[in-house]
Amino acid sequence: MTLPPQDTSPITLDDVAKHAGVSPMTVSNVINGKNNVRPTTRDKVLKAIEATGYRVNPMARALAGGRSRLISVFTPQLNKPYASEVVQGAARAAETLNYDLVVMMLVENNTSDLSLMTRLSSGALLIQPSREGRWKHTDLPAQVVSVDGPGDRPLTVDNYGGARQAMQHLLNLGHTRIGFISGLKDEGRQPDQPSPAPERNDADERHRGYLDSLQDAGLLVQEKYIQHGDYTKRSGEEAARALLSQPHPPTALFVSGDQMALGAIHMAQDLGFRVPQDVSIVGFDDLPIAAASRPALTTVHQPLQRMGEVAVQMLVALIEGHTPEQPGPFPTELVVRESTAPPQTPA
Repeated sequence: MTLPPQDTSPITLDDVAKHAGVSPMTVSNVINGKNNVRPTTRDKVLKAIEATGYRVNPMARALAGGRSRLISVFTPQLNKPYASEVVQGAARAAETLNYDLVVMMLVENNTSDLSLMTRLSSGALLIQPSREGRWKHTDLPAQVVSVDGPGDRPLTVDNYGGARQAMQHLLNLGHTRIGFISGLKDEGRQPDQPSPAPERNDADERHRGYLDSLQDAGLLVQEKYIQHGDYTKRSGEEAARALLSQPHPPTALFVSGDQMALGAIHMAQDLGFRVPQDVSIVGFDDLPIAAASRPALTTVHQPLQRMGEVAVQMLVALIEGHTPEQPGPFPTELVVRESTAPPQTPA
């Protein structure tokens, strides 16, 4: 027996209109969120959309001049865990609010034309953008929110408070020789500024938390115990080598990024140090890789997925004509795992 061929043609807006017994314009009004449709009619259209399996093409709708429900996400490092965590939260919020996300990674010397995408989007989310990044030269939508970067509405965490939490944990364990691996030393600095710009100073705030914690504990700040990294695993390895190769190495390291902290753990083990018996290590971020490391990394949790959610919620509010409240720095929380312990060598 030969089965009749199935109709594989896509469901159209006209199909939905026929199923609901309304005009195609009414279906379009419902899809685009217009308020000139009676509630009973709107329910009929929504049920027809579900019954027919009709899927809205957001790109086609935007190109046709309809109300765009697109939000563009731009980041120079989509392939890194930090950005991935933020995008997960942003995607969850976008789905709840019936918006679509288009995520694009900006790379050095990118020649692709982003102007079409930005023109079609109602808002843009920037994740860790640099001042010199290509996004700066792109015609961005009117509504922009950034996570950990410059912008009119930046979302940040309490970097200073998180650093104090990490340091207090090590001090409470009895450590007095505490090394520090910072992030990008000049990440917020502009050429004509003597100090980093206030909206992008994560590394400086964590460094300040380290220094103030030592001073409050009555301990001398030793420059030989401070190294600078760039948030990569390799830079954590190199910084840890410099710190742990000293005649009297630190018994603990506060590392201002989880990927650097994992590099520090690996280098410590390569040099014959046991973690945490010989050296304790604390990170900052609480990325998924922190719990999966061996030993599991004690770290400072920053709510990256929550920040992504809030960023999209703010964007949608702005797009729809509201003025959302600008949240203050998101609180951090110390997550104690296996990489820290009291020192076994005299301080």
